[in-house]
Amino acid sequence: MNKKILWIDDEIESLKSHILILQGQGYLVRGVSNGEEGCDFIKQETFDLVLLDEIMPGKDGLETLNDIKKINLNVPIIMITKSEDSTLVDKAYIRGVNDFLIKPLNPNQLIATCKRIFERDMLIQKGIPQEYSKFYSQVTQQVNQGLSWEKWAALHCELSRWSIKIGQNTEVKNLHTELIQECEVAFSRFVELNYIRWMRNESNPPMFSPQLMAEYVVPKVQEVPKVYLFIMDCMRVDQWFLIRPFLEDFFEVKENFYSSILPSATPFARNAIVSGLFTKDIAEKYPEWWEPESNKYESELLEAQMQRIGIKTQYVRVKNREDEENLHKNLTAHNDAKIVTVIVNFLDYLVHAKYESMVVDELIPDMEALRSLTVLWFARSHIYAALKNLSREKAIIILTTDHGALYAKKPSLIYGSKVISRNLRYKYGPALRCNPKEALFIENPADYKLPGNSRYGIAKEDHYFIYPTHPQEYTKEYKNTFQHGGISMQEMIIPCVTLTPKK
Repeated sequence: MNKKILWIDDEIESLKSHILILQGQGYLVRGVSNGEEGCDFIKQETFDLVLLDEIMPGKDGLETLNDIKKINLNVPIIMITKSEDSTLVDKAYIRGVNDFLIKPLNPNQLIATCKRIFERDMLIQKGIPQEYSKFYSQVTQQVNQGLSWEKWAALHCELSRWSIKIGQNTEVKNLHTELIQECEVAFSRFVELNYIRWMRNESNPPMFSPQLMAEYVVPKVQEVPKVYLFIMDCMRVDQWFLIRPFLEDFFEVKENFYSSILPSATPFARNAIVSGLFTKDIAEKYPEWWEPESNKYESELLEAQMQRIGIKTQYVRVKNREDEENLHKNLTAHNDAKIVTVIVNFLDYLVHAKYESMVVDELIPDMEALRSLTVLWFARSHIYAALKNLSREKAIIILTTDHGALYAKKPSLIYGSKVISRNLRYKYGPALRCNPKEALFIENPADYKLPGNSRYGIAKEDHYFIYPTHPQEYTKEYKNTFQHGGISMQEMIIPCVTLTPKK
């Protein structure tokens, strides 16, 4: 297949002879005259190389470079410049330029540099399997030796980075999927052995959902006039890694990772964040506000926690496009609030919409597609615009989530009465039974700081629950859908990021 080159230069009309030379080498070349148009084409098409002029009116080469990398992190870029200034070269290399050409362009140099980039790309692709085999060996050795929660979190981050790096490299992708599955089996065993002890504050517990406000948000009130907490519902670690480059131009970024409580689902985990309580305590202290299937009273729970602490708060929820468009106005509605909590539901909607809509299902056939769609959404979102606006304030932003999600692949039979929850990764009910090899079976919910007297079943690894009445129908409907609520690294290990505006 012929390599595709995008050439962005405000003098593109004067470069027709150079374009013809490249076409004579078998390359497909598209020329555009400005950065905006170039970025539009990169959103629509896949290019193997970008030739980018440094000096252009409007959006210059470095600005265009930043925008290109946000759209496609991996596309190679050759910057064309009239200057050999070392400061420019350093800035460009840091931001992801692969090589340079100096004007006036020498046709032979142009051809040689393009060939070198393409050969380098082939060598990198060939090198990934060799590099990955070392990583694979290291991981299996670590897992066999046993890991602490902190080391599990670090491993999950490395696995997530590799997932992004591998992309559609079929030579490595299947092996990586198997490695993640092996790690999820070991992680589920680790959680099952330790969770009750963690609830008793034994065995070096991680930070859990109810502690997030007290640990990361409230202390910042002493440093700045206002703190913004953005809870991006259902954001995985790999999705955060892809969003991060958009924010690094405006903020100093400090990453931390914490654990969702079980079940790792919105009604439990997010209610725990806004209330500062485990769900057993919510049900006992505020029975009128506890509903295990919804977050109907999260604003009341948030207000109650802030009243206990003695801090004025504001609650903003973004659940649709109209809410997004009104976000800036809502953020400035209560200037006396010290902590502004913004709940963003879009990522959770994407995950659920996959099995509710045939169109969305076709758009998101796998995890790679979910990552790509996350980047496309965030780059154009009012959330991103709001964060950029906040970077000009004397404020600190905490960006986090309540839980992640995973691709559910294996059905697991669940038995119980009609009084049973709807979620596919966890169930509760008075007569519930499940396979203990595929799910954590809880007979005493108080040990897990869960409410009520029902039994709970929480799916492990990539299992999802189906009923014995029509197993084939349920399997067909829900296999390979994104789910949350269970025990896995992808659902439980989640980012909590501090964003401090750059001066």
